[in-house]
Amino acid sequence: MTPILIAEPDGSDRKRLEVAVKIAGCEAAFADTLSSARESVGELDAEVLVIGPTLVCDAAFDLADRLQRASGVATVVAAANVDAVLLRRAMRAGVTDVVGPNDTTEDVASAIRRAGEIATRLRCAVAAEVEEAHKGKVVTVFSTKGGVGKTVIATNLGVALASMGHKVALVDLDLEFGDVGIMLGLKPEHTINDAVAGFDRLDAEMLAGIMEHHASGLHTLLAPTLPEDADIISAARVGQILDLVRENYDYVVVDTCPAFTEPVLAAIDRSDALYVITTMDVASIKNTRISLQKLHQLGYNNGRVRLVLNRSDSKVLLQPAEVEQAIGGKIFACIPSDRIVPRSVNQGIPVVTELPRSEVAKSLMRLAKDAATPVSKEAGNVS
Repeated sequence: MTPILIAEPDGSDRKRLEVAVKIAGCEAAFADTLSSARESVGELDAEVLVIGPTLVCDAAFDLADRLQRASGVATVVAAANVDAVLLRRAMRAGVTDVVGPNDTTEDVASAIRRAGEIATRLRCAVAAEVEEAHKGKVVTVFSTKGGVGKTVIATNLGVALASMGHKVALVDLDLEFGDVGIMLGLKPEHTINDAVAGFDRLDAEMLAGIMEHHASGLHTLLAPTLPEDADIISAARVGQILDLVRENYDYVVVDTCPAFTEPVLAAIDRSDALYVITTMDVASIKNTRISLQKLHQLGYNNGRVRLVLNRSDSKVLLQPAEVEQAIGGKIFACIPSDRIVPRSVNQGIPVVTELPRSEVAKSLMRLAKDAATPVSKEAGNVS
């Protein structure tokens, strides 16, 4: 058990608090000032700080607030005089309990015990927040219409993020007909089937061995080589594998099949950003409108869904504003047409690598920079 830290200069008040700590069944440690208490909390890994009467001031409440937020430390304030103003100040600072001169030593001990229980819960919450913050950001590229350039965007997005120095994984969840390997010029020695087959033993080291490595630094988890192999891959396994991948990478880009399958929904559930791809043709616009309605029904309407118009300068008698009106959604990013794209696909070289100064490559890099921004950032247009 970590010691209870008492912040109070040596004297009768400190001795009273020390007795209360012992009654609570804990060991006491001491600090004479608030600054030394701040240092000692970290050195001792103390879960509870008791601030004595001599040191009760605004700085003491500020310290209690900071320690609670940063480290899950619970604070008990032993004040010389307890009034409504002090209680309100303590409440705003997140102080666990306030005791006064009329409280018995047993009362103080009870307050310390409660603070210890609260500190345990606080630390669990802080640990969960830290764990969440260290998880990789999941970016899913989706469309219910084939042929819109979804995989081209996903592969270039992954390579672009890797070129920024991030540790990036690209997962091909078009489990029957995935083309990520072809577009990156990779020969699949391992696929997601290997991760599923060895799931009971799957850890970070095994995952790294299953990933195919691209020259850009991008790591890829490829789709099965045979369509029938997709049948053994459940949505539950896909979710568990994605959870492991995001623990080991800064960014996880997910390419999907053109359907709301269970594995795809497992990826969408975990997505920090969902790029829905459409093009300037009536069939794609109709499918995208229905897809966005479906996503809204499923609860994905909190700013994570971003509409991307591919081949946005196609000469088809439509304008982007008309596409927005027909779909019922605002276009977030536009990717222009360029004949270098099919050439790069045939060569297995992403366009952001082959011709980084082209307009299509620049627009894909801007999309990657958006993907790399904090999730809370207000989305704006990326053209």
